[in-house]
Amino acid sequence: MAADHLLRLLLLSSTALPIGAYCYSQGVESAIDQQLIHDEASALSFMQDVMALSLGRYELPLLCQCYQQGDQTQWAIQYQVSRESREMLAETRQLAYSLHRWLADLRLDEPPMLPAAEYGFLPSYAALARHWQLPLADTLSAYAFALLENQVLAIVKTVPLGQMAGQRILFALLADLPSLIARVIAEPVISSSLPGLARLSALHEQQYSRLFRS
Repeated sequence: MAADHLLRLLLLSSTALPIGAYCYSQGVESAIDQQLIHDEASALSFMQDVMALSLGRYELPLLCQCYQQGDQTQWAIQYQVSRESREMLAETRQLAYSLHRWLADLRLDEPPMLPAAEYGFLPSYAALARHWQLPLADTLSAYAFALLENQVLAIVKTVPLGQMAGQRILFALLADLPSLIARVIAEPVISSSLPGLARLSALHEQQYSRLFRS
């Protein structure tokens, strides 16, 4: 990969990207409250399901389609309506608004044309990666890494677990990620039916005590 492409990919996958992703646990905090996550083993099991079902069957295949299609409107609308709780929709829109504002503040010579922020973060992420001509497999890897790392950090902070436990969980997840991405690119089957995750998100909206916005 060319150095400029690699650096932009690292920028997109960095938790320091100022779009506020660290404010969200994406169902993890609710899963901890419901005792679905309570130690390292249960955390790894939960995150393996996130990677296989949420990432592998929906977000990464949809990101692949958004990246490859010139007109992203169809996929952007599908992504928007797939957010099954108020929190899920508010989160992805806020991240997208922040990404748009970040790009505007950079004052790029060739600013990318992104889908409307109301569609959510994923379509805008795909459009930006396409505009920067980042390789598809690496774009999927960066997106998945950022999401997995953010959720593992939420687990480490909230259970709580030690930093090394978090590193072991993340290392185990990343070992299976290349084969998942290869499968997504070869056959991007899209299925967004995750009622358990939607329930956790809905429960979080009324959770008594919480650290995260989702």
